[in-house]
Amino acid sequence: MKAVFEKARFVLESGGIIAFKTDTVMGLGANGFNRAAVKKLFDLKKRDYNKPVSLLTYSVSKIFEYTLVPEYAFRIINLKFPGALTCIMKSKGGVYTTPQRAGDTLGIRIPNAIELLEFLALLPFPIVATSANFSGLKTLTSKEDVMNVFSDAIHYLDFGYNIKMSGVASTVADCSGRTLQILREGSIKL
Repeated sequence: MKAVFEKARFVLESGGIIAFKTDTVMGLGANGFNRAAVKKLFDLKKRDYNKPVSLLTYSVSKIFEYTLVPEYAFRIINLKFPGALTCIMKSKGGVYTTPQRAGDTLGIRIPNAIELLEFLALLPFPIVATSANFSGLKTLTSKEDVMNVFSDAIHYLDFGYNIKMSGVASTVADCSGRTLQILREGSIKL
């Protein structure tokens, strides 16, 4: 395992927060099985406890591990993943998407960034993530910005190559019901 991956995994296992680039915007992440770590993530961002975060994963099989996937959502996933799309589906439980409890639904995304996917594949737990910013403020766009704002409260995962970020948050599609509902328009159109 790469040394930078080992350090970031240790931080997450210890209940810490990491920051990293994705294919969309800079992200902050925590161990989704660790309620205290998820609370720390929310408190760091000053995020409303009723506004859930989503899960990043590296494969479609992991999506089935954590959620119930309707047939129409599976077709969308096969067409659009990996990429800038977050699909919300009914959760199988166990992943904390808010500090209070594991959510009934779970937003999942497979980012289109190979080194990030490699890192996610090494984790024995799910990583819940959100944009790197204080809630309601502009998303930070560089490592320097993230380190200036969050400094000692996070560990920055520096990938070996420069992940190109689109600067546009993911499209969010609610697939937890009988029909698809777009909650946020991003770069992917459905």
